[in-house]
Amino acid sequence: MEEKIIHCPICETPTDAKAFLQTYISPYNNQEYKMYECSNCQLQWWEPLKMIPKFYEKEVFESYISYHEGLRKLPSWCEPFFKYFPKNKKGKLLDVGCGDGIFLNHAKEQGFEVWGIDFDKKSIEAIKRNFHIETVFPMSLEEFYEYAKNKNLKFDVITFFEVLEHQDNPRNFLEMVKDILNEKGWIAGSVPNREKLFAEIDWKYFHGDYPPHHFLRFSKLTLEKIFKLNNFSHIEVYCLDLSLLDAIPYIEKRLFGNLDTMKVGLKTKITKDERKSRAYKVEDLENLKKSGVRLLKVLKFIRNLVLSPFVLLYIKKLKENGPNLYFQVQK
Repeated sequence: MEEKIIHCPICETPTDAKAFLQTYISPYNNQEYKMYECSNCQLQWWEPLKMIPKFYEKEVFESYISYHEGLRKLPSWCEPFFKYFPKNKKGKLLDVGCGDGIFLNHAKEQGFEVWGIDFDKKSIEAIKRNFHIETVFPMSLEEFYEYAKNKNLKFDVITFFEVLEHQDNPRNFLEMVKDILNEKGWIAGSVPNREKLFAEIDWKYFHGDYPPHHFLRFSKLTLEKIFKLNNFSHIEVYCLDLSLLDAIPYIEKRLFGNLDTMKVGLKTKITKDERKSRAYKVEDLENLKKSGVRLLKVLKFIRNLVLSPFVLLYIKKLKENGPNLYFQVQK
């Protein structure tokens, strides 16, 4: 019997199907996935490589509840765009996987003409309701690509934050993005950093960086190789820092294990909704204007105060070891 060969979804380098690194059974769909690593570009990916769009709109992942209710602040992985992106570059910006539109609203305030797409219809409705941006569409990139070609639309900047790791055909994704980008146009975005500090804690206690949510895992080197293979220029990839405050939940889990059940129980007393309590941070609950939030804030402050000395033990490792990689490259 002929050995089965699979191919890297980015550079198409062949890999023996038996040469997987690990297996994972998703609690969301009971599907077994196998992880592989490309010998050429070092991309890590999961098979079977098949996205399930309904998971996002149906809020299978609780974090999307906060997207739909417009409770988030600008995520830390979007902040580098406003720090590193050339200040003299404006124009028409398309955000792929625009979520609740918080990044689009900030980009609009900085002078960009903003457009956005997301196959999650609830997120698109939230953008129109909260930010009054009308050039947003409930489409996949494939659908919008055809729309843009028919309308002769081109963009000066195309962004996709925490999107590339979800793709089941990343090669095609990058080709479409490049095709609707103006000459000398830019792409920018972020992906999870597989070499982040506390990666083993993240993977042990959370399912977010596994399929069918995330299919691809990147290192800084992998991203640089991928953009070179796709003939982009001016390639810049930044390993973001891990803040002292963001390190505390990892220290907590290292010392005490998973206390999430207790935390969700406390928040549920306020929200009366367990799924929302899994999605909301304590700070988010202030927007609900319900009693009991102040007590939770005090408890969180005490927790941070108690664990801060332990975080200081890692102070030298926090720089450029954060959970995300930011990139910007030119066509």
